[in-house]
Amino acid sequence: MWTTELIVIAAMVAFNSVFAGYEIALASVGVGRLHALVEDGRRGAAAALRMKQRIEASLAVVQLGITLVGAVAAATGGAGAEEAIAPTLREWGFSDGASQILAIMIVVAPLTFFTIILGELVPKVFALRNKEWVCLRLSPPMEWFSYSVWPAVWLLETSVTWIMAWSPRGHKSSSADAKDDTLQDLHGAAALARMARLIGQREEGMIVSASRLAQTSLRSIMLPIEFVGMLAADQTLAQALVAAHQGMHTRYPVTESVGDPQRIIGYVNFKDIVAALRIAPQDPSLRKLIRRLRAFPADTSASDCLEQLMHERSHIALVQDSGGKTIGIVTLEDIVEEIVGEIHDEFDRLPSFLTPTGEGWTAGGFVTLKQLREVAGIELEPLSEKPILTLNDWIAERLGRPPRGGDEIRVDNYRISVRKTRHVLVQEAFLAKASEPSLEQSETGRSSDA
Repeated sequence: MWTTELIVIAAMVAFNSVFAGYEIALASVGVGRLHALVEDGRRGAAAALRMKQRIEASLAVVQLGITLVGAVAAATGGAGAEEAIAPTLREWGFSDGASQILAIMIVVAPLTFFTIILGELVPKVFALRNKEWVCLRLSPPMEWFSYSVWPAVWLLETSVTWIMAWSPRGHKSSSADAKDDTLQDLHGAAALARMARLIGQREEGMIVSASRLAQTSLRSIMLPIEFVGMLAADQTLAQALVAAHQGMHTRYPVTESVGDPQRIIGYVNFKDIVAALRIAPQDPSLRKLIRRLRAFPADTSASDCLEQLMHERSHIALVQDSGGKTIGIVTLEDIVEEIVGEIHDEFDRLPSFLTPTGEGWTAGGFVTLKQLREVAGIELEPLSEKPILTLNDWIAERLGRPPRGGDEIRVDNYRISVRKTRHVLVQEAFLAKASEPSLEQSETGRSSDA
């Protein structure tokens, strides 16, 4: 008699383990991962994705199954206790009530122990360690089971949805929340890989930065148009070469009207200017060298812009607001720096040379005011009490804006001319005594870099 009952109870514990393991596996696998498995054509992935997308119904299926098998196991154990154990206890002198209670306890105690161990803990730990395998293998039969008991599943799902609608935090996760969860999973995986020494800290940072690229707009990484050096379309090649040399950039937007960013018609490469002067110096036109310059809305994501620039083999683009007004430029380097961090070359470090040149001095932007005073005898006083240590900082303070090539400042008996800039920093300036003394104020002169 006990053989049949033990077989039934063991079968119910086994079914309980299947439902419990599937529940934890389905909850552990992310929707993004299931989408990837579906795209890879993994067997069972489509069913798993459908079950994940209707998580309320899936949990109802699991709980319905666990409740049914638990009820069968309890009924079987109770019946066995009543038939086999209670009579023996009565023979030992126990009353009818005490015999029934003790008989049930004798059956329930080991049944509960084995159910917790074999029906809950072991399958859940196994499912956590093999969540994808369990989810893909069990989703098809679980989906079939949900169809077979759909009235009960529908009732449970509807009840849960109605109750959660009245809960203060019962709203469904939005698509934005789902994306955030997916990104957090990715960041967590990167951190685990770093702790396991599969990747380094820099690689982890690159993974995190790359995952945020789609949420980064061009507006947040662009160079504002007021800081952009431009060339005029009517400039000769020689004039363009001088202006480009002052700015020390490779590519320059070209405008139809001097200093007007709203009339930019393209860009030129510094190498093209040099090559044209060597090959056809008799043709002074800059227009023949102009290349097409793509424009992007300011709210375009950096990832979309990167994809377009790589597809078109371009390194620079305009950034425009919703009204089509040019508000800045973005380069391929700007976007890559969002992933790998700042990229510096040999020109990004401010030079600190100080050389006598004719009747004046040629100085790098990193030359200190103390050096100018002690070596060249040039005394430059800052406008404010803020500590100004370098020539670059002094020029920027006097101008009230980032310096550009061609800017000129006259103060006391000195004339300071900005010859070269890079990334709005002074690379080279010329300092000499002014032919005519001026007031103690700065003024912006010509800007051939504009």
